[in-house]
Amino acid sequence: MQEIKIHQPIIDAVIVCLKAVFEEGKVADKEVSFLLKQHKNFGSRDRSMIAESVYDIVRWKYKYTHQLEMYNPAFSKYKHLLLVSLLNRKYSIKNPELFEVSPDEINALTKVTEQTIPVKHIEQSYPEDFYTFCLESIGEKWHELAKALNQKPSVFLRMNALKMPMINGQPSTDAFIELVKKENIEAANTGTENCIQILSKNNLKNSDLYKQGLFEFQDIGSQSIGNFLFDSISDTSKINDINILDLCAGAGGKTLHLSALLKNKGKIYATDYKASRLKNLQQRAEQAGCENIKIIDFKEVKQLKNLDYILMDAPCSGTGTFKRQADLKYKITPEKIQEYQTIQASLLNEYKNLLQKNGKLIYATCSILPQENELQIQGFLKNNPGFKLEQSKQLLPTEYDGDGFYMACLSK
Repeated sequence: MQEIKIHQPIIDAVIVCLKAVFEEGKVADKEVSFLLKQHKNFGSRDRSMIAESVYDIVRWKYKYTHQLEMYNPAFSKYKHLLLVSLLNRKYSIKNPELFEVSPDEINALTKVTEQTIPVKHIEQSYPEDFYTFCLESIGEKWHELAKALNQKPSVFLRMNALKMPMINGQPSTDAFIELVKKENIEAANTGTENCIQILSKNNLKNSDLYKQGLFEFQDIGSQSIGNFLFDSISDTSKINDINILDLCAGAGGKTLHLSALLKNKGKIYATDYKASRLKNLQQRAEQAGCENIKIIDFKEVKQLKNLDYILMDAPCSGTGTFKRQADLKYKITPEKIQEYQTIQASLLNEYKNLLQKNGKLIYATCSILPQENELQIQGFLKNNPGFKLEQSKQLLPTEYDGDGFYMACLSK
């Protein structure tokens, strides 16, 4: 066990974030970032402890609450959740009095944390109704998926092919890794084109490499969607004239990726029904050297005609992203998932006719639920016999280190 002396300001900071997440429905990552920006006096070790503790408690709330109730139902405060989080992470606490517990109570609670919990949804820390819904939807493999989605997320970068160091005319992953190592950061080649994994703690967002547009933070699964679309282009000799609509562009990570894959050729129209999500895309595009992106208002989308491609990264439950967004576990319900299915079907039907003949629609979600993925596509094809499924792909967090994603290529 690692011995630790916890300080009251750390406890207070963790509690502030937990209250925001569990009582106000706020997003854990945003709350932690906001708090740390407000309290610049925290050292790097304290900042790390606060962030890791909040994320750990959000991820394991049901399990930790159960362990506290097993030992003493009176241990029901947020500081007790922090206490049991530290014990589960194998910390030995030098000053238990800050948690209003004795050393003997610490020892007894430690033994409770070492016990196996026979109830699956509690052991994996999911709401019971949601766990049951996923089990009915996915089948027995949900148990392993639930476990995989509780792991800490890996950090991936997408190297910007427009600005990368070149060897023999091609972007060099090894050369980029050497640049990252100069920032005292350990990195590894993932085997996916232009994608590397960061293996050590980092502050790369403040690095000159990031400010110069040499890379973007982007999950390996998210990068797979851009590669999936690019690989479906049958005639690359016509890339100069290609027109792509990124219909649900969000912050624009996939838009920037497509721009790099196309080497600034063709035209990419980026839009989102929530315009605020696009507010930084123009600046990021300029930083990345992307010159073939045009940001348009969502209301103007239907003025586009004869598109070659539509990328529809549809609004979804986000069940494939629990590793990095654990608070979603407490917000997603079967009713909410049904709402997403309705939105997805509506988007597919409303914008399908913007494609020219032989155009392709790339449908994608960051969900692992069949209702939002293959069943959604089956329903669309049944009602739209003029389209056919060319290929589809499901990425599951049990099979690789990235988030869960689904993608399908439909041709008109």
